Amino acid sequence: MRNIFLTIAFTSVLFSCGNKTEQIGVNAYKGIDKQEKEQKDLDSIGKEARQTFDDFKLALSMKDTTTTNFIVKEMYNIPNSTQKEHVWIRDVYTDQDDQLKGVVDNAPQYTKDVKLNDTVIIKPEEISDWMYYKGDKMIGGYSIKYMRSKLTDEERKKFDEQYKVKFD
Repeated sequence: MRNIFLTIAFTSVLFSCGNKTEQIGVNAYKGIDKQEKEQKDLDSIGKEARQTFDDFKLALSMKDTTTTNFIVKEMYNIPNSTQKEHVWIRDVYTDQDDQLKGVVDNAPQYTKDVKLNDTVIIKPEEISDWMYYKGDKMIGGYSIKYMRSKLTDEERKKFDEQYKVKFD
């Protein structure tokens, strides 16, 4: 009788663990699928940013006093990885040699290629986003708009208050 009771108890524990393990596996695959979809979306955004980068350069060259905050996001190598880190570059300008330059705006976490406040030459083929403000409206900023679209209404309201610009 005691062996039957232990067998039933062990079987119950085994099956309940199996369901939890299976659920964890299902959730992990859902997470991977979500990450893969988000990465595809961001890759597409980067492609669009590179294709429209001439719009950014034109706006920068026009020296219109109503356009401000010219910023690009550039990709940098991560040691021992095929992935790249995306870093915002602020205060973008064209130097006397007609090269685009700017200042690293956020402290990179993984790349050793640049650090916060470095002045860098911008490589158009490494652009993953760009933006500027035209009056109170953000032009470009594709990755920011994408991330904003993932927020709840309440989070979006706080986000908008922080950025103080209009989004499309």
